[in-house]
Amino acid sequence: MRFAKKVSYPAILAIPLVGGAVAASWSSAHITRSFGDASAEAPGTLGSGLDPAAGAAAGAFSVVPASGPAAAAPQPEQVAALPRASLLRLPAQGEIEALEEAEAPPPPVTRQITVARGDTLMKLLIGAGVDPAHAHQAVTAMEPVYSARRLMPGQEIDLAFAATGTASDTASDDLGPLLAINFRPSRERDIEVSRTHPDGDFAANAVDRPVARQLAYAQGTILSNLSVAARQVNVPNLVLVEAIRAFSFDVDFQREIQKGDDFEFLYEIFVDEDGLPVRTGELLYAAMTLSGSRTEIYHYERDNGDADYFTPEGTSVRRSLMRTPIDGARLSSGFGMRKHPILGYSKMHKGTDFAAPRGTPIYAAGNGVVEVAARRGGYGKYIRIRHGSSYKTAYAHLHGYAKGIKSGARVKQGQVIGYVGSTGRSTGPHLHYEVILNGKQVNPLKVTLPRGDKLKKDELAAFATHRAEVDRQVSIAMGGILMVQKACEEAEVVEQGSATDREC
Repeated sequence: MRFAKKVSYPAILAIPLVGGAVAASWSSAHITRSFGDASAEAPGTLGSGLDPAAGAAAGAFSVVPASGPAAAAPQPEQVAALPRASLLRLPAQGEIEALEEAEAPPPPVTRQITVARGDTLMKLLIGAGVDPAHAHQAVTAMEPVYSARRLMPGQEIDLAFAATGTASDTASDDLGPLLAINFRPSRERDIEVSRTHPDGDFAANAVDRPVARQLAYAQGTILSNLSVAARQVNVPNLVLVEAIRAFSFDVDFQREIQKGDDFEFLYEIFVDEDGLPVRTGELLYAAMTLSGSRTEIYHYERDNGDADYFTPEGTSVRRSLMRTPIDGARLSSGFGMRKHPILGYSKMHKGTDFAAPRGTPIYAAGNGVVEVAARRGGYGKYIRIRHGSSYKTAYAHLHGYAKGIKSGARVKQGQVIGYVGSTGRSTGPHLHYEVILNGKQVNPLKVTLPRGDKLKKDELAAFATHRAEVDRQVSIAMGGILMVQKACEEAEVVEQGSATDREC
């Protein structure tokens, strides 16, 4: 008898009889059968209510009550005469468990592989013992969810195979078909490729992991430059770059930054369940005090979905053009007369030079259309952009152009258009930057540029409410971290807590 699951056995057994059926409890009656002379038993012993003729037809059976006036113990010869098929034996509990354990399939065999430089996922899977056809099916199924070409060296990948031996034979090299591929390309996402049966099709899924949004506050004093001071208080690089871009419309970071100036940043960070940083979010608030003059900016998203930085009065910090279209560069030569470093005589320098490592990104100073993207004499590789009817900007000595940058291309302010180089008449890697107003080069650091948009009257009330909330968060978060959401599903927003708080 085969038992696939644990079963319970009823206390009542129905016994079919020729000429009728009698239900008897195993615990309340004895069932006997005589294989001797049928005439030796009186027909009436079948029990009250049965016809003696029926009893004679049944002839072989008698039901003897276990108690009561008619109770009688079965005779030994009657019990011995019972056919063996009638002596049912129920399996013991231990036998049932043994049967279940014997029928349970062995668990999958797991292996882990690590991506090295030059590896492909197909190569790794086949090297780990996966059938080439199965490997191709798995990689193809994964492609819409995650491209195998994005795997980086050092990535760990877990594999599961159907077991071919016993459940304990996990060290065997005799692996069954591939069942699953699992890996974590980032702290925010898991990739799973699996099938439920060795002959089934693979299905791929990207599983987003829960993260918590936190607000971090940083404050520091500048002793040499903003970049060094920000790193000393653990400001993420992306946050620092965003702050420099936002302030670059008004601040000359080469000339206006002085020792003793200070800054404040309030920004978002996202952490996983273990409190480890996953990524940074928006810079929500920034303030800089330069030579005693304080400037504050607030990140604000307007009703139409556009987001920008605004002054406390609701005016966008964005001007029509950026004064410094490059991050972290050193001003190496200003606008005006100078002795040319190559020609050796004094010559008007009609732009501003920013020294930076080769390959440093260069940004479009404003929205516009590319007029020129080609070599131009001593300028080397050169770009000129038209911004409306009055302004143009020029960028020279480039190492190369960004993808899509060509004559006639439209660009947006802050878009990467090229990379620092030393082509043309140049002594080293730097950007030569010009601002052209009505056909004449002007000093990019001194020209008065028009301000950006100002919030409309009906938007100012909402902005004022937003600004007050940011100010409140700054006061709470000073010197620490303000948690606004926990790293778990269906988490409630809380005011303040620990980054590793597990109570959801």
